[in-house]
Amino acid sequence: MHPTNLIARIESTAPLHAAAPWDNSGVQIASATSEITTLCVALDPTLETASRAVDQGAQFLLCHHPLALKPRLPDRVDDFHRILSLCLSHGLWLYGAHTSLDANPKGPVNWLGRALDLRDMRILEVTRTETPVLMRLECAEDEAADDDFSRSMTRRNAGLTEYLLWPEEVANFRSQLRTPGGCQEIALAAPFRDYGFGCIGALPQAMNWADFVASLAPLVGPVRRMVGAAPRTVTTVAYCPGSGADLAQSAFARGAQVYLTGDVKYHQAQAVQDQGLTMDVGHFCLEETMMRLWSQELSRELAGMVKVVFLPGRDPFA
Repeated sequence: MHPTNLIARIESTAPLHAAAPWDNSGVQIASATSEITTLCVALDPTLETASRAVDQGAQFLLCHHPLALKPRLPDRVDDFHRILSLCLSHGLWLYGAHTSLDANPKGPVNWLGRALDLRDMRILEVTRTETPVLMRLECAEDEAADDDFSRSMTRRNAGLTEYLLWPEEVANFRSQLRTPGGCQEIALAAPFRDYGFGCIGALPQAMNWADFVASLAPLVGPVRRMVGAAPRTVTTVAYCPGSGADLAQSAFARGAQVYLTGDVKYHQAQAVQDQGLTMDVGHFCLEETMMRLWSQELSRELAGMVKVVFLPGRDPFA
């Protein structure tokens, strides 16, 4: 598979336009390698991870965390320098799907909600709302856009063809038109899709605290720290993988009795200790599982084209 096709597949799940403005999602290290036969997937782009990817014969390494949040020069011999050297010398692409993955509520970031069978799942912090564009072609069928957009077609007759496209599809659609001047573009108010961080949902039925903890244990392992009092009954659960302590107040304001995240700091804990129960499960466990499940999805979707290998990470606090 050509790298551009693989990147397009990655970005269909982790769209760059949904990433936070401070983030550095996307290609971290480009390569001249033009054929991808083995893709490695991991949480962190550490030197150990890159070395293991090379040992697997991979041409592409997909990680959640970026190599660096800000541009920098390899001005000293450290792990950043060593990872650059290793990837460049072995023709290994390095890609970081960071907040671009976190912000997609339909993607693997919400694996925990699906595992708990949460209902009416909603985003805690909506950062972007999009509506589609209706592309109307008043032309004969053989003048319509390329077959790549056949699934987006909503109407076709002898003199009119309509496509319902999301914003990121519009430019490519325009480029494939055989008669560009014959297309009318209509912005719609619905349907819409949201991007953002964190999720909240309702359990299928209320659970007492002991049963909820028992159902959670095989998913997140032992919980290191808890802030607040444990509720007798749990009906609504919120969570944000990684460092999501800033969303705790929003979670409790929306009715959550329990909020799961990582990297809770002292003053953040103080601010929510009387609002509900915050469970600090650490930065690692939710995101490690997220990447493992994504690797399984990619393995199914790329079967017969690209071998996908998941590289387990190490929790530095374990």
